[in-house]
Amino acid sequence: MTQHRQSWEILSTRQVIDTPYLRIRSEKIALPDGTILPDYYIIENRGWVGIVPITEDGRFIINKQYKHGIGREVLEFPAGGIDPHEVDPQDAALRELMEETGYSVESEQITLLSHMMANPTASVAEVWWYLARNVRKTGEQKVDPAEVIENILLTPAELVELLHSDHFKVQGHVAAAYQALEHLGYLTISV
Repeated sequence: MTQHRQSWEILSTRQVIDTPYLRIRSEKIALPDGTILPDYYIIENRGWVGIVPITEDGRFIINKQYKHGIGREVLEFPAGGIDPHEVDPQDAALRELMEETGYSVESEQITLLSHMMANPTASVAEVWWYLARNVRKTGEQKVDPAEVIENILLTPAELVELLHSDHFKVQGHVAAAYQALEHLGYLTISV
């Protein structure tokens, strides 16, 4: 793969929004051809994690949850932002699993599926996806006040059906579903 790297020069930076939940900066940029972009906005955060949980009997746990940004319910895996005190993204994934489902997993049963970039055009956010096998119900959900989450257990075939029927369509979650299905041997790719 050929790399085309040309330097963008940052002429100035200003913080537009600075809250515990959202930080956005604006940069004035000079492009290599001399074009000036007066306001190039970048979302800043610590990143987020997602976890693909599979129960001891081989069923995937997904969440049915209302998302106000689009004004409707979606199906997705447990996921959320990395808290300031969490150095290891896996710790955040384990916390999200427990908070959103009441399930937990032994450390030897969790595997990093992938490390992704959420939106490199306008965000510094990185995303870590984990696969958790043999998760067990060990507690109760402890969701945030703005969350109402219904957990649904699905067989691998039911998950594939949701993916193909356009009912499971949150971007990173779709990628993680296919990666997990492949990792577990449910999907094979011939090269």
